[in-house]
Amino acid sequence: MPVQPGQKSFNLVNGGNPGRLLFDNGGSLIGSILTQGGTLTLNGATPVTVADKGVTANSIILLTLKAVGGTVSPNLPNVLTITPGTGFTVGGTALDTSVYNWVRLG
Repeated sequence: MPVQPGQKSFNLVNGGNPGRLLFDNGGSLIGSILTQGGTLTLNGATPVTVADKGVTANSIILLTLKAVGGTVSPNLPNVLTITPGTGFTVGGTALDTSVYNWVRLG
């Protein structure tokens, strides 16, 4: 991808280092983000707790639908709480028992 003068183009690579998303500008390593991921199954409107010792107050948690179960809401489930060093809770909607992928950045 072409870049303008003064801009840098970054590629996100794993670099053989699981659990860490590396930033590489084609030269030396300049940074990384700790990562973790998995799946969770919603239980309708009852919050689901996900254990993750690496989560911090500044973590970003992303969710995507993996397998439909029950009645899927047109909105993604959302992270209700984050407890640093312990995990987080995810809330869904009534009748949604779908499986979701999750990934934590940071």
